[in-house]
Amino acid sequence: MPEPHSSPRPDPEQDPRNDPLYRAVMAVLAASIIVGAAATLAGEALFGSRALASAGLGMAVICLALYWILRLRARRRGREWEDRRDSQSNTHDPAS
Repeated sequence: MPEPHSSPRPDPEQDPRNDPLYRAVMAVLAASIIVGAAATLAGEALFGSRALASAGLGMAVICLALYWILRLRARRRGREWEDRRDSQSNTHDPAS
């Protein structure tokens, strides 16, 4: 009987900030912030569309908030990972 498909889990031996999925999500959010800001600036000035400017502003603000939330979460998890790595290296170090 084949094993059920399980979702790939991050490697606990690797810094979570170096996870390729995390990096991809952060790149998409950064690009969305830039596109939203461009739509905000160009929406009314170039296209005469207040709705486009408002939608761009909303997109930029939401993506910026998500970017910072994920970044703070990754920073916290990275510190936890470093502490766990340091505590494991201290327990295995006979010189300590």
